[in-house]
Amino acid sequence: MNKNREIRWKEDIEYLSKELQKKHKNLFFKNSKKVFENNIEDLKCNLKYFDDYEIYIQISKIIASIKDAHTSVSLPIRLLLPFQCYWFFDGVYITDITKEYEDILYGKMIAINGMDMESVIDRLSSIISYENDSFLKSQLPKYIPAIELLYGLEILDEINSVEITIQYKDGTKKNVQIKSLPLTEAQKELNDKNSNSLKYYKLPLYRRDTNKYYWFNYIKEEEIIYFKYNRCKDMEIESVVSVGKRIIKLINKNPIQKIIIDLRNNFGGNSTLLDTFIQDLSKTDKINKKGSIFVIVGRESFSSALLNMFSLKENTNAIFVGEESGGKPNCYGEVERFRLINSGLNICYSTKYYELISGEDPHAFIPDIKIDLTIDNYKKAEDPCLSYILRV
Repeated sequence: MNKNREIRWKEDIEYLSKELQKKHKNLFFKNSKKVFENNIEDLKCNLKYFDDYEIYIQISKIIASIKDAHTSVSLPIRLLLPFQCYWFFDGVYITDITKEYEDILYGKMIAINGMDMESVIDRLSSIISYENDSFLKSQLPKYIPAIELLYGLEILDEINSVEITIQYKDGTKKNVQIKSLPLTEAQKELNDKNSNSLKYYKLPLYRRDTNKYYWFNYIKEEEIIYFKYNRCKDMEIESVVSVGKRIIKLINKNPIQKIIIDLRNNFGGNSTLLDTFIQDLSKTDKINKKGSIFVIVGRESFSSALLNMFSLKENTNAIFVGEESGGKPNCYGEVERFRLINSGLNICYSTKYYELISGEDPHAFIPDIKIDLTIDNYKKAEDPCLSYILRV
């Protein structure tokens, strides 16, 4: 390693250690200061053995070991494998891929570069900041296509391509060599393919308009309002408060049997934006009764969305359906950021502790009705959560 380069990295690592200890609300709530500082010193002593991306990985491991899902590092991604995957109930499956490799779409991933998926998951888990298995399942599939991460974790020894082993439903297996692409090119190929092939009206509601922070549909024939709340953030076109007022008005003026509030993909933001709607909903006797309010939750329900879930639980008669939350009820949050001086890496850290449940420390928000998504549900464009709510 070039001497100047090694000095620059040492400066960044020392700055990381100093700033995290100074700025984080309680950096050593899980592991001791000694363990953290030993990890920092080990990295500084071994810099000469790592290239830059391997150093990124080592920094990620140190930050992930803090065990605070809100404290993380944003790694630079330049190359991407042109597919997306999802960790379903029975494994990790390819859910989207460019036309060149479409014969492995919906195949189960059982190995990467000859390494079984259990080992791949174990290595990737070491660089992901998470507090429960639900959040790990939500985040890990997003890391798999980032070939530089696989390289940095020594799953691969080069970044131009990777061999993926797929298992089909009939048990047959196939090895396929997938080439990496520049990030923007891979994203464009996937977007172009989807714009030509996916029919909006055939998608289940939860997979529509994912770019919008929130929207709702009045399903007149079912006398149901479906409110998709994807992010706790106002849109320019209409505020959360305004949309909430329109929903309440719709409930009061129409024959509504149920309202469904879908928070399963809400990663957080400003929790207070939904407060007015929740207060209004709690005072609307027509709908605030058992069996009329349903909230769909899941592994991506995190941070401020979790605060909204507890508020709905405390103030309404809602029934919660779906998966356990990715967010932990009692956790650190209220994120701030700083940048490492030389490498420019962005570090997120927690400045506040939230205790939503006193006297105990549950690992997640657990829904009243637990429903897992399967690969068959996904292939058939089904939403088992919505199907359940429509039946009851």
